[in-house]
Amino acid sequence: MSAERESSEMVRCWERCRHGIIAMNLIVPQRRFNNSKPEMMDLPDADPEILRDDLKNLRALNRYFGGLIALQKSVIPIVMKTKPGDTITILDLATGSGDHPVALLEAAQQIGRRIHITAVDSNTVMLEESRKFAAGLKDIIFERRDIMNMPYKNESFDIVTCSLALHHFSRTDAIRLLREMNRISRIGFVVNDLSRSFLGTATTWIYTRLTTRNPMTRYDSVISVLRAFTKDELIAMFVEAGIEHVKVFKMRFFRLVAVKEK
Repeated sequence: MSAERESSEMVRCWERCRHGIIAMNLIVPQRRFNNSKPEMMDLPDADPEILRDDLKNLRALNRYFGGLIALQKSVIPIVMKTKPGDTITILDLATGSGDHPVALLEAAQQIGRRIHITAVDSNTVMLEESRKFAAGLKDIIFERRDIMNMPYKNESFDIVTCSLALHHFSRTDAIRLLREMNRISRIGFVVNDLSRSFLGTATTWIYTRLTTRNPMTRYDSVISVLRAFTKDELIAMFVEAGIEHVKVFKMRFFRLVAVKEK
């Protein structure tokens, strides 16, 4: 190939790539993650009353916009593959207000299966609220843990779940967390998070402006979508983590789910 033809081919290749990048950026915004600018709920001096009200708002978002259903539809099929008489142990990471473990327990009870959930979080206000929300449910216990420094041994739990927390971390720390979930789980794990998009960002902005005046809910809900990973990014992260045969798929209302069965 002549130098002139090679140069011309490189220009055409670059133009195709450039237009592809532009088209992608019109659909999916670049990830807006900055460790020095955490979400309001992650601030050490976050107002407890505003946080409590925010957790109530998040419960509504999870219930009406698919967060709880996404987790139930991903975890229950794994539970159904175990022996009917077994008690399945589940570790729920960054449990927040506790609505995800409660929803899981309700779904398991409806099909006559027994699960026991250990729900962990590092935030004392969140643990206080989650304990209130799950009051009377003996099959859910709560522990204060830093999910980036967990003390659990290999395969300590049958299933590990993580809902709406992965986007709180840098890509490097998120990959580290995926490896930990794989290490601690015996039969599988589920990641339930948001999928980054302009449409999801706009929808969240409109919904929160119409339904609440809570500044934490208004800010965090929108920035959460912008900090979330895309399907392709999450697949690449599993490859880098050395975790194979993971199903990664989108669900309604801008949800991104990853299921690993061992």
